Amino acid sequence: MADELKSHLSIDGFVTSLDFRSPLSAQREGAPQRDRGAHGQRLLAQLEEIAGTIVELEATREALGLPERRGIRISVEFSPRGSFDYGKIEWKSAGIELLTVLAHTNSDVAVLHVPDGKLSAFVKRVTEYLEKDNRNGTAPQNAALVNAIDNIRRAAFAELWTDAVDPPADEEEHWFQIWLRHTGGALADVVAEFRDEAAKVGIDVEPGFVRFPGRVVIAAHATRAAIEQGVALLDLIAEIRFVQESAEFFLSEMTPAEQADWVKDLLERTAFAADDGAPHICILDTGVNHGHPLLAPAFGEADLHTYHPDWQKHDHAGHGSEMAGIALYGDMTAALNTGDELEIPHRLESVKILPPDGQTAPHLWGAVTVDSVARVEVDAPDRSRVFAMMTTSVGHLLGAPSEWSATVDQLAFGRSPIDISGSADEEDEDAPHIPRLFVLSAGNVQWTEWGTYPQSNALSPVQNPGQAWNALTVGAATSLTDIDAKKHATLKAIAEAGLLSPASTTSVLWSSTPWPFKPDVVAEGGNGSLDGGNHVTVGPESLRLLTTSYTPEKNLFADTGDTSAAAAEVARICAHLRARYPDYWPETIRALVAHGAEHTEGMYATLPQEPKKLDKDRLIRTFGYGLVSPVQSEYSTAHRPTLVAQRQFNPYYRKPGGSIVLGKMQLHDLPWPADELLRLGEAQVELRITLSYFVEPNPSSRGWLSKFRYQSYALRFAVKGATEDANQFKARINKLERLEIEDSGFGDPDLAQWKYGAQLRARGSMHSDVWVGTAAQLATKSQIAVFPVGGWWKDWKEARQWDSEARYALVVSLKVADGIDTDIYTPIATIIAPEAVIDVDVDGADLL
Repeated sequence: MADELKSHLSIDGFVTSLDFRSPLSAQREGAPQRDRGAHGQRLLAQLEEIAGTIVELEATREALGLPERRGIRISVEFSPRGSFDYGKIEWKSAGIELLTVLAHTNSDVAVLHVPDGKLSAFVKRVTEYLEKDNRNGTAPQNAALVNAIDNIRRAAFAELWTDAVDPPADEEEHWFQIWLRHTGGALADVVAEFRDEAAKVGIDVEPGFVRFPGRVVIAAHATRAAIEQGVALLDLIAEIRFVQESAEFFLSEMTPAEQADWVKDLLERTAFAADDGAPHICILDTGVNHGHPLLAPAFGEADLHTYHPDWQKHDHAGHGSEMAGIALYGDMTAALNTGDELEIPHRLESVKILPPDGQTAPHLWGAVTVDSVARVEVDAPDRSRVFAMMTTSVGHLLGAPSEWSATVDQLAFGRSPIDISGSADEEDEDAPHIPRLFVLSAGNVQWTEWGTYPQSNALSPVQNPGQAWNALTVGAATSLTDIDAKKHATLKAIAEAGLLSPASTTSVLWSSTPWPFKPDVVAEGGNGSLDGGNHVTVGPESLRLLTTSYTPEKNLFADTGDTSAAAAEVARICAHLRARYPDYWPETIRALVAHGAEHTEGMYATLPQEPKKLDKDRLIRTFGYGLVSPVQSEYSTAHRPTLVAQRQFNPYYRKPGGSIVLGKMQLHDLPWPADELLRLGEAQVELRITLSYFVEPNPSSRGWLSKFRYQSYALRFAVKGATEDANQFKARINKLERLEIEDSGFGDPDLAQWKYGAQLRARGSMHSDVWVGTAAQLATKSQIAVFPVGGWWKDWKEARQWDSEARYALVVSLKVADGIDTDIYTPIATIIAPEAVIDVDVDGADLL
């Protein structure tokens, strides 16, 4: 008999803060030793050559009517890679600003903006290197800097091009993203100034912009030659990237209409949530035709919006209405084929973000997303929401942040981007911090490439903005493999049950990058078939999901699938969780979805018998943390209690002397069912831990390992070893808890029992891992530490964010096989509070 379903347990009170110092320290490869005289003289000659080009530069600016004496961009080549902290060459007294850092095979190139007359700052340091020794006389002054420099030159267009694909080589006009420096002044004035200056060199700037710390992103239409001239003459340009001209998603074929009495029957046994207080899924797509009888009960008339005020609110293409059906009911095949009562605890909203046919798509999708979110929040600011967006653009970012993905991260983080120039309004500074939950599709492999499954999936990277750190990015798996042999004798399903859908993109190609694992999870996305072994067919209908049509007057139902349908299903799970646990944060809901997911037997079978780190890396980059399990995400049982902690603290603080250091470690001393676990002895058990937090993004390409790293802060977790006592555990992870003589041997004693391990799980802003051992071992693993590591809040002092508060969700599950006679939920609930023992009365009708 299955366990009763119970509510998760809150352990917010079982945590203390301890002063913390990391036992780890980063080591940089040293700069090469140089022939002091020859090296210094060569660099001075290069600086003199740069200075000689300024006269010509100023004459060109004067001829075009551009402001003069604005400064230049120079490229400084450092060798070997990582030998110098490039953030340290932002010399504030000289106004020198780091623009981009480009990685090459054996060197890094830092591009700097140098104000007029300030090239002397480099001349001064190189001259001191030649003429002076440091105080103890062991090396030249500035040796760490100057020895690391190979060359200094004027920056070229290619060194401000930070896109993963090559810039256009033709003479045609293209759309570009131009990232502007923002060091002062109102944003609108900065953009207006640049628009006026850009027009003089043939660059047409589109209205609208997106802001990030120290950067403003605009879209512009121009030839490459015009952009190159702009790089030479317009000092506001910091970096340049491509604009994807359109967003891509793939619509499935329509099926014939089902019988109208099916709809009537379903409506008669479905209870819809009232508008007051219910969570809403906000679908950012092609609009929704809410007149469909199965959608109308979940929509208010005021809950239909458009990005552009002149657009009609109806669904012009069908995709949004199809996603609405999945977001409301899931795959409707199950709902229609049962006579059970159905309870839907959430409602829907729609923002039409894709323009009608024949109109030009917007070019700054981040700006579109910001405005679309504002549309619904202005009308209903206090509503509990899940934002679902299935639109993607196809690029070659390989996990690197874009204007769009970083905007999603900023919206999820929940405040306006900080203005480091100091010109922000007080109203912006005091605005409330409101995190948001985003569910994104990973993007699709085009059906024409399904014939080379699964190689085509490994070679098709997750699409923009699916690389967003804070979003739940959803890939597609499938269990749909049945084909009616009488109707389709020559068709065979492409994917086997429990494996990746042929449509799902992956992050396998990101494996050598520092970017997160994506997708985070997978959900049902349907399958495809091969006709005669080689011709790809999308379908037949038995391999697709059933949903609502956008033309109910012709067909009440449509088939759908791919990562769009998978994302809509995950948005539905999130809405159920928000309804069940209204006090849970977006970070917590995201954690629960990943925490409940599991890899299928088929997914595990893709691993070798003794998987290595790279094999596990590929597993997560293909399937995320596994196939979603709505029941495991929403409920605890006697055999699988889930504990949830939500915590706020300062990851960094500023010492009286001015240095910024790591904040306090958070030690969770858990209400463990030790007696029951000891009774179970050698029985195998699992401990799963998921840590989820939202970072504030910094997407400019100024060196991801410098003070300009992408994440504002980062957290890690560690678990007490089965053989450790409390003092040994704290000493292992906290340098302040060690005696002076204790300097090594503090590795996790249970390392081999973790599925991924501390190094592999430490990607992005959600970390999940599973420990497997005996119940007796687990009885002593009752402490979890959460502690900060580096981020730009700590290292970028000019941003003044060292006192900003971070928050995180920690989800912990203990799992014992169902066949074992035990209850490990009740002892935990009794320790927390006797009244916390809650059995959720579930008769199957309101299960996801």
